[in-house]
Amino acid sequence: MRPRILACLLPALVSITVARPAGAWTYGDTLTTIMRPLPNLPALVQRGSAFTVWALAASGAGNWSASLQLGALTVPLTPSGGGWQPAKNRWELSFTVPAGTPEAVYALNLTSDVTAPDRAEHAVKVLPGFKTDYYFAQISDTHLPTHALSSGGVINVADTSGMADFDAVIEDLNVIHPEFILHTGDLVNEGELEEYLGMYEMGRAQGMLSRLLDPVFVTSGNHDIGGWGATLPPDGTSRKDWWRYFGWPWLLNPPAGDPYHSQDFTFDYGPLHVIGLEAYINNGSYDHYRQDLWGAQSFTAEQIAWLQADIAAQPPGTKKLAFYHYDFGGTLANGSPGPNFSQINPGALGLDAAIWGHNHGVAEGNLAARPINLGLRSVIDRRQFRVFRVSNGVVSPGPMHAAGGISTAPTDSLSLTWNGPNDGTRSTLSVIANNRYGETWDHARIRFVMTDHESTFTAAGGTLYQTIREGGVALVDVDCLLPSKGVAVVGVQASAPVAGVEPEPGARLSLSASVNPFRPGAAALVVRWSSPRTDAAVLDVLDLQGRHVATLASGGGTEAERAARWDGRDERGQVAPPAMYLVRLRTAGATKVLRLVLVR
Repeated sequence: MRPRILACLLPALVSITVARPAGAWTYGDTLTTIMRPLPNLPALVQRGSAFTVWALAASGAGNWSASLQLGALTVPLTPSGGGWQPAKNRWELSFTVPAGTPEAVYALNLTSDVTAPDRAEHAVKVLPGFKTDYYFAQISDTHLPTHALSSGGVINVADTSGMADFDAVIEDLNVIHPEFILHTGDLVNEGELEEYLGMYEMGRAQGMLSRLLDPVFVTSGNHDIGGWGATLPPDGTSRKDWWRYFGWPWLLNPPAGDPYHSQDFTFDYGPLHVIGLEAYINNGSYDHYRQDLWGAQSFTAEQIAWLQADIAAQPPGTKKLAFYHYDFGGTLANGSPGPNFSQINPGALGLDAAIWGHNHGVAEGNLAARPINLGLRSVIDRRQFRVFRVSNGVVSPGPMHAAGGISTAPTDSLSLTWNGPNDGTRSTLSVIANNRYGETWDHARIRFVMTDHESTFTAAGGTLYQTIREGGVALVDVDCLLPSKGVAVVGVQASAPVAGVEPEPGARLSLSASVNPFRPGAAALVVRWSSPRTDAAVLDVLDLQGRHVATLASGGGTEAERAARWDGRDERGQVAPPAMYLVRLRTAGATKVLRLVLVR
């Protein structure tokens, strides 16, 4: 997909003040050929299986070829059928993923003899198979890039507060490692401001979705295909902007073989059938475009009929979950908006679960009620998400969580402390994961970006799941368990010599702690060390800024292996605060450091 040529910006309304860093933002990757899978509508594909690609091109196109891309790694795909669909006026092509493809989310490359090379970022998740026990996550109301509204009289293009909130949630979800993520709408704050005043909200949102290490499915909300208050762009601008990045341009005038005007979709993960519904307000308060097609607000009669037919078509034993921004109530016979929560009755429709957003401060619902019918607070300003656990298709919701780092939740709920840069320059690397959530993440996965010299790798504190080699680095994925309100220490090292890398000067020393993390009073901490000779040694404790905290041992000895204890106090006898500390061993010509977590 190619960025569009920058259009001329419309003049601002007199009542609006603009603050914009010059040249800061521009278009993202607008749609050209690939219509599905997309960054907001990915494909979940098992290794060795085929998936379908929707493509817009002339009926005479040929020589279609496709590949998956992850950094410098390219995986060619095998054509396996499909072709031109005259009733739908598009190509539906089938490609098979090679059996040995690593598990990851890939970009999809597609080309033909009449189309330029096209790419859909973050569009294909390759799986070894569908799990029977797993979890998925829900996020909602990211309102990128900021929650400030044009109706407030100020549009501050430099405000990225919404992006910071989403960043915090992304960082945690990338470790928690859900099988997939459902975004229940209001991805952006004002969908009509893509070009107007140079906001490029959807372009920026598209780039942020690709930061997730797991696939994300996005439904639209009233801010995505609406706006807020009166701005210069005409009605329908936001809907058309959505189609340019995340949707299907034929929805205004759909073909006979696909006669729907809303971007509703489904996907399956084993026996779980997931349904995404487009939601919006079109009564003039947000947008007022083609009410003959979309009524005063969602859901249209066409959408409800489609939903009912899809639910009825599912085989016995299938669990059915619908996700959408909000049940706005549709349009009454007189053309006015219907009441909220009047269209989606999960039990009456035959749904096992319905999940939604929109209400940024919604109270926690009844987690035990069945069928599930739960709202979720916003990412913007609250940094909230929810994790649903699935066992043999049966869905069980967990509580709402806050990623933290804001005034309402000041403590970072999940933090990673690395002992070096995680940037492909290290052959040995470790991380301390501090999980302050009141929920254990038993499918957690941490990605180590290691230097790659055809080494093999070993992991400590977790299970090495896979190594993906691309562009001179090795992406080493380690699966681990992060206990509720607990700490895990996970490490990776090259188990074969790495060419051109000298061993550390302290490699001839050994240094270990009897417990790590260390809670003073709960268990004795004994630090043991050894060296090939009975060198004089200094064993001390430093904080992460290198400041001296305590000396545990100093001087020579007659034994090669020695030990010392630490009670968690500094040199003055004061209690050391909870933190990560460096236990440093120094002998003649060599130094070794152990990272130690102290908790209270």
